[in-house]
Amino acid sequence: MKKLARTGQVRHEPNRGFFVRHDGPAAPATAPDPVHAAYLRLAFMLTEQAFGPQVTEQQIRDRFALTKRQTLELMGRLVREGIAEKRAGYGWNINTELIAPDALAHTTQMRLILEPAALRLPGYQLPKGDIARLRRVEDDLLGGTIDLAPPDTLYLRGAQFHEALMAGAGNPFMLQALMRVNRVRRLLTYRAMNDRERYYRQSREHMAILDLIEAGDHSAAARQMEAHLRKVRHSLSTLGFIAAQDVASAQSD
Repeated sequence: MKKLARTGQVRHEPNRGFFVRHDGPAAPATAPDPVHAAYLRLAFMLTEQAFGPQVTEQQIRDRFALTKRQTLELMGRLVREGIAEKRAGYGWNINTELIAPDALAHTTQMRLILEPAALRLPGYQLPKGDIARLRRVEDDLLGGTIDLAPPDTLYLRGAQFHEALMAGAGNPFMLQALMRVNRVRRLLTYRAMNDRERYYRQSREHMAILDLIEAGDHSAAARQMEAHLRKVRHSLSTLGFIAAQDVASAQSD
């Protein structure tokens, strides 16, 4: 197996074993989705404060060469994510507070408060079927999907993992708060999604949290979750998406 790993036919995961690389023939190229492409460009422009805070349909159509239907689809997505609001009359307002330079640091701060606390709540329970399902997802990711899946898919699987764990707390308000934060983070972290290596680390950490929940040690699972989220924050800081002073300030609190 080590020889196969050296030739690139399998990938070695420390403490987990060897996994076959699924590097078959390239799939036929598909036509790019103009709405998704515009979303990525707009995400960059918004996080760089280069667009907004008010936009019209014509501005979007002209800037991204979209049809009316495509423009409404794009802005509808931003409305669902809480980034934009429809203006009375025409156009949209951009919620600049949610895309400010420190917005991502604020989302991580909220998650560090919310997610470990959910695991510590009396009566926390994650059904065994959900644990098994989440394990299968992480096994699939570690088995090669991380190398192949589109970045957006990897982000969604990670967000769904955390939302599934939050659901075990039985508090719909906490779950809705996390879901909204995840919708906003999706836009804020698009440029960090191509860092595939961190997804391997995060999946292994997800598995460790599941092990502790299944063992009934929710206090240890909460500590593991806190450590996991701190590593996520550190990774985003290393990539330049969270200012170093925001990380240092949070660690000193």
